[in-house]
Amino acid sequence: MAAFLLPNSSANNSTHLRPLVILGAGGHAVSVANVALSAGYNVKHFVDKNKIGLNLLRVSIIGDIADLDDLDFYCFGIAVGDKAVRERIYNELQAKHANLNFPLLVHSSATVSSFTSIGDGTVVMPKAVIGPNSKVGKFCLLNTQSSIDNDCVMLDFSSLAPAAVTGGTVQIRLLSAVSIGATIKHGLKIGDDSVVGANSYLNKDLPNNQVAYGTPAKQVRTRNIGDSYLK
Repeated sequence: MAAFLLPNSSANNSTHLRPLVILGAGGHAVSVANVALSAGYNVKHFVDKNKIGLNLLRVSIIGDIADLDDLDFYCFGIAVGDKAVRERIYNELQAKHANLNFPLLVHSSATVSSFTSIGDGTVVMPKAVIGPNSKVGKFCLLNTQSSIDNDCVMLDFSSLAPAAVTGGTVQIRLLSAVSIGATIKHGLKIGDDSVVGANSYLNKDLPNNQVAYGTPAKQVRTRNIGDSYLK
């Protein structure tokens, strides 16, 4: 369920914060933990089956959430940068544990309009900006110093990399990613599962399943669903 942020409300939508368990134990997990701590959460565990028994940020790493005594006692965050992998992990969790709580995580330095809605599991990193009347879906990622302007739409599992910026009334569809430092002209639509390359300037609509980069950005190839795009 999306959180609708009313005037004077907190960007983080829970006043009684459950201990947080973060799925993932890599570099992105450190960044998500930083956001969670800023938002007032206690990070109880990281989860990574390849790092069982180790620690990250002095927090224990477990192998599976099934190792926890009571799943209802915790809330959860998915700390995976790749949008398709993030979606796969969520779907796998839903199939096994349908009632997990995935809170919205917003860093205290982010600027989030009171007149926007943001879905469960989305992470808003330091100094990111979400403009008024914008709608952000579930499990999206707005990375450090990224920005969407007024009346924008980001659908589920889409991502803005650090310093990626859009003008107003931009639509970023399902599972699409805007790479580091890219700029999207106002009023454009980026289709499902497409990628805009780093430092690009997109000045026309981008269809589904495309990779575009350059200044101005040009479509360079079609991509298959789930293709890697983070190098």
